[in-house]
Amino acid sequence: MNNKIEQIWERTHALRPTIEAHRGEGDGLHHLPDAIARAFVEANVYRLLLPHEFGGEDVDPLTYYDLVEEVSSYDGSAGWNYSIGSSTPVILGDLSPIRLGAIFVSPDSCIAASASPPGQAVEVEGGYRVKGRFAWASGVHQERWVVANCFVFDGDQMRKSAVGTPVALGLVMPKQDCNVLDTWHVLGMRGTGSTEFEVDGAFVPKDMAIRFFGADSQHPHPIFHLPPTYFGYNHVSVMNGIARSALDGLKSLANTKTAAITRTDLRDEPQAQYAVAKAEAMIEANGLAVKESFRALWAKVVAGEAVPLATRARLRRSVAHAADCAIDRGCRDRRLSRFAAGCACSVPPAIRARPTFLKS
Repeated sequence: MNNKIEQIWERTHALRPTIEAHRGEGDGLHHLPDAIARAFVEANVYRLLLPHEFGGEDVDPLTYYDLVEEVSSYDGSAGWNYSIGSSTPVILGDLSPIRLGAIFVSPDSCIAASASPPGQAVEVEGGYRVKGRFAWASGVHQERWVVANCFVFDGDQMRKSAVGTPVALGLVMPKQDCNVLDTWHVLGMRGTGSTEFEVDGAFVPKDMAIRFFGADSQHPHPIFHLPPTYFGYNHVSVMNGIARSALDGLKSLANTKTAAITRTDLRDEPQAQYAVAKAEAMIEANGLAVKESFRALWAKVVAGEAVPLATRARLRRSVAHAADCAIDRGCRDRRLSRFAAGCACSVPPAIRARPTFLKS
């Protein structure tokens, strides 16, 4: 581990006291508490993956995976914002280096993007007029920029490609051009602030439109040339971090909890030892499988080669399996639930908070 990575890990570990002190506030606010958002800025989280020329840390995506898992073990919502805030910039490679430099001029240059193109972008002279309501904008409360995904219209007619499919663009605009809505009322992950925003006729210059994946990046750095399969990889580490935290809480509980029937310490119960060991093994194995699958994909990207379908499918398969196992081990495992049962006041927060996996 080089000195730069050691310093980033030190800054990441230093986030823990702030996150743990304020994580309960996020459930009431329905977004990331300001104290945590400020700590992210001070740690340069939002430029973590970016090249040095844009003020970034130029962290490789494999190290990034471990960093996200670590922060997610402190709090799931904070980990999700860490993941989204640091990875969204990679979709902006279609912008010119001048535009990228202007967006990321300061460490608080965080970006929220909607997850699908429900909006309308009507082409006008010099750019587009954008209108619509956009969902799943995680972290929008602390952002300076938003990306509104839109279908392109020529007047009243939706523009179609040469093969007849709708043309979609992401329109990058300052946050003040949109209205953030209070719609994030969910069962779990309440502190992510994954709410909606509205745009009503904002003008976006043509050179602030991005074509997302499949477009030729204007920057040579490989981080801007990742295929769409990357998304999923950057999310599953959050789930692994939450599951790991739940297991750590259960092991802590086992040191003080007595089995109801045998009256022996839970830590000495063979069934409890087996259940915890199996859960840890599955989480560790799946994390390694995801990273190894991504390593093969990343090698192709760095070499400037096309990523074969089989390589992309392997990563997608590993991510989906790891996500399912994280939920099983951290939320649905009957053995773990039974061992954690008892007086609610004696159960660590990580165990009580396991429904944070769920969205509604």
